[in-house]
Amino acid sequence: MSELQPRRRNRVYKALHKPLTYLGVERTVFYFVCVGAVGAFNLLNSILAGAAVFVGGYIFGSWVTTTDPAFLRIMGKSERFKTRYDAAKQQVPNVEIR
Repeated sequence: MSELQPRRRNRVYKALHKPLTYLGVERTVFYFVCVGAVGAFNLLNSILAGAAVFVGGYIFGSWVTTTDPAFLRIMGKSERFKTRYDAAKQQVPNVEIR
């Protein structure tokens, strides 16, 4: 009654699942790091400050990209949702007893 059907095989291309990066940092993070470095350079009139912001942002961006590329997107969208439970909140709930 039950025939053994051959297994279905689908090709999966690794390039489709890799995040798009510049120098190993996700594109949007890299863009904000560059804008921040230019802003620090213009604000402080120091190439050293711009380079320091770029290097610090690049290290942070590479860490975020290797850890979880969607981490910053998730953190950004989490602001819209109301928290259901906050363990740090030390407020006594109002309870009515009848």
